[in-house]
Amino acid sequence: MNELDIKTSHGTIHVYKKGKGHKNLILLHGSGCDNAMLSWLEVMKGFNDEYTIYAPDLLGYGKSDKPTDLCGKNFYNIHIQSIKQITEQLKLTTFILAGLSMGGAIAIGYALNYPEQIQALFPVDTWGISPALPFHHLSYWYIHKTNFTISQYKWIAKNKGLAKWFIGYSLIGDKKKITDKIVDEVWKACKNDNAGKSMQDYQRSSCDKNSAIPFYKNELSRLEMPVIFINGECDNLVPVKHLDGIKEILPNAKVYILQGCKHWSVKEKPDEFFNIVQTNAKDL
Repeated sequence: MNELDIKTSHGTIHVYKKGKGHKNLILLHGSGCDNAMLSWLEVMKGFNDEYTIYAPDLLGYGKSDKPTDLCGKNFYNIHIQSIKQITEQLKLTTFILAGLSMGGAIAIGYALNYPEQIQALFPVDTWGISPALPFHHLSYWYIHKTNFTISQYKWIAKNKGLAKWFIGYSLIGDKKKITDKIVDEVWKACKNDNAGKSMQDYQRSSCDKNSAIPFYKNELSRLEMPVIFINGECDNLVPVKHLDGIKEILPNAKVYILQGCKHWSVKEKPDEFFNIVQTNAKDL
């Protein structure tokens, strides 16, 4: 595994690179305590020698810079433009793009802005297809009017048992896969001083009083590359029902439901994820 630091106009981004194959794949992680290696390490190990894989720590996460002004209406555009500048410096003209949760919304936005670069798009448990948050008006209030999110992360950072409960409640469906190693990884990530703020910035940038932001469903028909949605069957953050109607909007889209998985399906079943990608990218 190689590591690169790439300077963008919004800050330096740390990128993990594996392989030297002719198929380029970029993996974008989720929000909160996440980072590239937390979500994608097991996945990256599974790909064959055809692939060169890049997994950046997005701005605000991991070893990348942590800007103080990310929150707001430019949140997604800043992330999209940062990824664009990375691809330019890496001289990647075309590539496969996958994104988890927040990273999925960034990936869809990128594909809508730069469709000529994307050979195939894999949104995973993706934000950007949900019209609203659960109990939207209440959620909007606590996200925008309180600092409850930051407090949550401070509590988890003090208690491994709470970290384990959080993983089982929202992230991983199979309790047998909630190992001491995963609990320790999440607990340590939540102890990062920026984890709560990164989650709050994401949340506050992702809803207004009446709806979720962004909501890409009405724009998906513009996508002409292969689009393959992957979702955990038991995901309570991005429920499977939010994929209803996708095949009508994108007749050639594919939808894979990972049985028993919650929101962190790539961590719960990394082998299924890379098999889906390799199957659908075999002719690229």
